[in-house]
Amino acid sequence: MASKINDSSRPLTSVSRLSSQDARPADAKSRNRPLAFKDGFESSGSRPAPGKPPVLSLPAPPPILSLPAPTTPAPVPPTEPTEPTEPGASLDSDPMKHLEYLASDALAGRDSPSAGLDAASAYVQAHAEKYGLIGPNSNNPENPFQQKFNVYSWLGAGAPGETAGAAHAGHKQFGHTAFQEGFYLDEKMPKETLKLLNQQYEQTMKASGQSVVPARSGKQRGVEELKQVATATGQAVNTMALLPGTGPHKDEVIVVMAHLDHEGVDRKGNAYNGADDNASGSAVLMAAVPELAEAAKNGELDRSVLFIWTGAEEKGLVGSQYFVDHPIPGLELKNIAGVINTDMVGRWDDQRLSVVDTNTKGQPNYFRDVVDQANQQLADPFDRINRDINGYRDRQDGASFGRKGEDVLFLFEGLSNPNGGGDLIPEYHRQDDDIEKIIEDNGGNKPRRVKDLLLNVINIAANRTTETPEPKK
Repeated sequence: MASKINDSSRPLTSVSRLSSQDARPADAKSRNRPLAFKDGFESSGSRPAPGKPPVLSLPAPPPILSLPAPTTPAPVPPTEPTEPTEPGASLDSDPMKHLEYLASDALAGRDSPSAGLDAASAYVQAHAEKYGLIGPNSNNPENPFQQKFNVYSWLGAGAPGETAGAAHAGHKQFGHTAFQEGFYLDEKMPKETLKLLNQQYEQTMKASGQSVVPARSGKQRGVEELKQVATATGQAVNTMALLPGTGPHKDEVIVVMAHLDHEGVDRKGNAYNGADDNASGSAVLMAAVPELAEAAKNGELDRSVLFIWTGAEEKGLVGSQYFVDHPIPGLELKNIAGVINTDMVGRWDDQRLSVVDTNTKGQPNYFRDVVDQANQQLADPFDRINRDINGYRDRQDGASFGRKGEDVLFLFEGLSNPNGGGDLIPEYHRQDDDIEKIIEDNGGNKPRRVKDLLLNVINIAANRTTETPEPKK
């Protein structure tokens, strides 16, 4: 792991000139202002006819929609530029643009694996390349922006004509534990991951009333033994892009991730679009790219930033575990100086957010102070940063890194109780988790404000000073 971080921060020049915090006065807090479709949103497509799966294609740039915009911009000081340095940067910095595409019917629920997930990956990659980010995966020279892995299941892909995603759609408890409904298998799998997979195999078979195939020798089945009792469902992908830092700690990376996949389609071909889960988090990451790229260009980013849009999270954190188990040269665990995972950040009002900023023992990590500083840097800070969701710590992609001792921050939407706790959105893992619900809740300001907070968190974490490094493991 990279060197530990202390509490002293380095002064930063703001890189969020196009963000919602600068576009709304400090006393003008949007509190659950519902917006009807006549306020500017047009849905991107229609549902496919029953029995006919949607036609998929690689992504074209989404149409410029009249999505609800932030409120009237505050005056900009004359010394600050009023236009983005990159053409289209203002629109690209709005997560609602990307969310509209990622949650469209055209991507058919972004199952792992599926043509829809591949199309989403291509869209993300094109955006990253536009702003000069590089593909860091030298282990995949054909496309270093991608890390591909085969996905397996114990129970198969479900009924004929049903995707693997639809087989477990309707899961109502937030998140998944590792390999809960899917997994990867290869000969490079570490011993601790193989042990975890053996345990999941036995639990899954017993829970479904199926017999457990004993190990040929010893207590544990090997990779080839597990392949014989597993069903291969296809190849999924992690999409990644690296923004190199320019300071003395440029060899260290802040990992920023969100899962790109969702639940696929039902037997009739109707998509689970997953607008909140997790087109919202994926879009927030994309919207942060232009402003962070400008910061790096101006020498305002010490450490590097690695963006990862994971696949197969909905199967059981498979993509994040695969990344942790398959180091990329220069991006091993020893290079990581913090991990930020963003999941379901679109719904409810735009003044609440929930976070997990503790380690596996429940103790605060260095992100505790970072989040508080980042929030106070907003022109309109979140009223409530709730820290009562530690029960979800191991049910999100950050857990794959947390088990390795990394400092992890999990950004999550506020639950139904504004003061903390409560329930998930009613549409969780249902087909009505669409962009319309986000617009009805907050007009798109929640994802925009989460992006503002994320930018501040990344900049503080990437530019903080370090203590004496601990010995590398």
